[in-house]
Amino acid sequence: MKYLISLLVFLLVETNLKSQDINKLINQVKSKLEKINRYEANGTMKTTIAYLKIPIAKVKVYFKKPNEISIQSNSGVTFIPKGVNAISLQNIFSNDFTVIDGGRETVKQKVLRVIKLLPNSSNSNIVLSTVYINETDLVVEKSSTTTKEEGTYEMEMQYGKYIQYGLPDKLIFTFNAKDYKIPKGLTLDFDNSSRKNEKVNTAMLNKGKAEIVFQQYKIN
Repeated sequence: MKYLISLLVFLLVETNLKSQDINKLINQVKSKLEKINRYEANGTMKTTIAYLKIPIAKVKVYFKKPNEISIQSNSGVTFIPKGVNAISLQNIFSNDFTVIDGGRETVKQKVLRVIKLLPNSSNSNIVLSTVYINETDLVVEKSSTTTKEEGTYEMEMQYGKYIQYGLPDKLIFTFNAKDYKIPKGLTLDFDNSSRKNEKVNTAMLNKGKAEIVFQQYKIN
């Protein structure tokens, strides 16, 4: 009996320490992002959607605290996903949420801390966010956000000279393209080999990907 009680006490203490640990980590990442009041970034955006030719476009990305974000094209046609707010980490962290420890996972030869964020409000459009945090640099290198209305969005971030602000040099954004309208000016690009197949990979057709490479940020 004494052994069982000791084991339960140990497990409770360990669980409490882990909870404090991940909450501290989340607060450190948030603190870095909260230093940014606004930014304007120049970059190029490459959008990939099955059967569509979409030219690479020069874009400007605007952010204003707490979580307003927009992407504007300077030239060419840019396919902007409905859930563009999902690419804002500030938007993910702005919710009141319950933190769940997901352990650690190796992603591209880096050991990252996996943390699940479950919004406490039933009115939140976000159902669940999972963030993969680099504990050394205190940045999110990967995230997955499931929403009520726009499906699931996934992001990968690559950092460089703006890492001190938690801002990536490159962002890869995967989104749901199922119900999106084709913008004017796009050319349909059908793959003849795919057309011959009796079955079409609907999962592939419903997925879109945007890659934004940032050349320069103007911060605050």
